Amino acid sequence: MQPFSYDIDRQIRLLFLGSALAAAANLAVTWALALPYLPVYYAAAAAAYLAMARTVRIRRFVPAYCAAFLLAAGQSFVSVYVLGDDCGIQLYLLALIIPCHYVRLTGCSQAFQRRFIIGACCACVVLYLVSDELIDQVLTPLSRMDGQAEMFFTFLNVAGSLSLLVFVSSIFASGYQKELNRLRADNTLLSAAAAYDALTGLKNRRGMEPALQSAYGEWLQNGRPLSIAIGDVDHFKQLNDAYGHEAGDLVLKTLGELFSRWSDGPAVSVCRWGGEEFLFLLAVPEEAAACMLEGLRAQLAAQPFSCGGAALRVSMTFGVAGIRSGQTLLDLFRQADRGLYAGKENGRDQVVRAQPA
Repeated sequence: MQPFSYDIDRQIRLLFLGSALAAAANLAVTWALALPYLPVYYAAAAAAYLAMARTVRIRRFVPAYCAAFLLAAGQSFVSVYVLGDDCGIQLYLLALIIPCHYVRLTGCSQAFQRRFIIGACCACVVLYLVSDELIDQVLTPLSRMDGQAEMFFTFLNVAGSLSLLVFVSSIFASGYQKELNRLRADNTLLSAAAAYDALTGLKNRRGMEPALQSAYGEWLQNGRPLSIAIGDVDHFKQLNDAYGHEAGDLVLKTLGELFSRWSDGPAVSVCRWGGEEFLFLLAVPEEAAACMLEGLRAQLAAQPFSCGGAALRVSMTFGVAGIRSGQTLLDLFRQADRGLYAGKENGRDQVVRAQPA
């Protein structure tokens, strides 16, 4: 089952409904002119198209298309037999060339799809030429049309055929355009989802990397200040062991909400770097970044945490580094990581500015 089968099924039903309406219009004209055979054939064709419009689905497209092809071919032969090859009815066959491509949306193999499309296109063209050039050489038409009648039927059938062709083309094109727009929208949503951490609501590593590269480029070109900090939740493993992973998830989620409020501005970005680690990107000098993170650390210490009625104390250690001439982003990360390690070695719950190696 295709993920968009409902809309494709609707498109195919519209195609058969359009064919039913065209057959009904021809029924009315041939009935009014008291032509032999044609009213009966068009009545049967209209009923068949209408029945298929109610029941056809993409998974049954191949037999439905073949049935429509036989109906159109029979319609062409009978019309030429009654009216002669100048009636223009053969153009209906060419309208079948476009919808044969719907076979690509079925579960048929690629090889079958290619053969089906090539065969359908060739059959439509060949039968058009046969009915247009050969039938009345073998059979004598039942009606001899004068110039006025010939012009009337040619205009009627060309207009009807072109209208059906335009209708089929528009259904086919609009369906593909709709699916393309849907896929683009889904791709946008998936790209956004891939850039954010589901638990904390913050950007993840993938989502932060473009911002890091952009900030580094701004520093290289314009000298815009750039600092980063790596923050790690203190004793997070012990918290998980003591209270369970639900408590750990609750802490990370609360931290995500706190960091989102704290970083509400163009100069600060925060992401969940991995596990209980968070990365802070700050467009300020190192000293200012350390002051900002000291305020965040104090705010975090005052933040109430609880799980199952038990009060939890949560603190974080931060390693801060500001970029210097000649450094790369990797150098900056290593410097911030040394600060984080030093803070953990010296008692945790602090902000440490590490010196370059």
